[in-house]
Order: sequence, then C-alpha cells, then structure tokens
Amino acid sequence: MSEWSSNPSPMGAAAMAAFVGSRETAPAYWFNGTLWVILADTYQTGGSFSVMEQWMRAGVGPPPHIHPCDEWFFVFEGGMDMHLGTEALAARAGDSVWIPRGTDHSFRTTEDNTHVLNAYTPGGFEQVIAGLGVPAERREMPPADLALPTLDELTRLLSNYWTATTTSPWSTVAPQR
Repeated sequence: MSEWSSNPSPMGAAAMAAFVGSRETAPAYWFNGTLWVILADTYQTGGSFSVMEQWMRAGVGPPPHIHPCDEWFFVFEGGMDMHLGTEALAARAGDSVWIPRGTDHSFRTTEDNTHVLNAYTPGGFEQVIAGLGVPAERREMPPADLALPTLDELTRLLSNYWTATTTSPWSTVAPQR
C-alpha cells in the first residue's frame, strides 16, 4: 500500500471522492459588496483546501488581519491594492498572490467587478462566508441596496478560528507567527 493510500482523510473517505463542481450550482452568497461562489469546500476536499470565486465592487476589502491557514488569489479581472506584511503591492489581471499563514494582510479592490479565485489551505474559511452571507438569489453582484455588514458581523468575520484582526490578542500569540 502506498503512503498516499495508507493515510486516511481526517474528514473520512467519502469526503475524498472525486467531484466536479460548477459555479452555476455551487453555493453562492452576497456579503460586503461581493458575490462569493464556493467552488470547493472543506468537506468536499477532506479538509485539504477550499476555493471560492468572487466578484467584488470597487473599494471592497478587509482591514488588516491574519489567518491560521495559507491564502491564495488569482486575479482574472480588475485589481487589488494589497498590504502583505510590510509590503504594499498591486495585484492586477493575470497576477497570482500567495499569502502564507500568519501574514498580516489587507486589500482594497481598485475597480468594479474585480473577479478573483480565492483559495485556503487547509480549507474552512468558506464556512465563515456561508454563515455570515445572504444566499445569492442570482449569480451577479449584490444589489446596491443590500445592507453592508453590521459591526457585529464584521467582528464575527474578523474574530473566529479562521481569521483575526492583527491587533487582537489571538493574532499576537498564533503559533504560526
């Protein structure tokens, strides 16, 4: 038996079944001026990773924060002005961005309809979006009159196992730092 087949998935063998997902049928949510489509979640991948496709309005993005997981973006259209650690960087169409776990980071989109793939390893952050977002009625940007997150929602987004503001006590003692 090879090493690959002798190490069972922490989520169970059924979770490791091959699958094909579609943006047309995947769970989708509106949150913070963004359409989030969960293409692969932690349950489907046995906890290995998760992938979301996002379309964002101009000026959208989180304040400085960290994750206990690695994060990756690929920019299809539009752009993001990013802060990764102490570096200020611009990510534009065709760019790939890797953010190692424990890295202070933030971004703001520079154009309407900024379109990205966003992945996390291990998976799980997508559950925060599923819990806070409004199920998207259509595969399009959220309605302009959809309320922005409340202070309570933003606090929950940035104060849980998957993410923390860079000034929170949790972020300063995170084992990956």
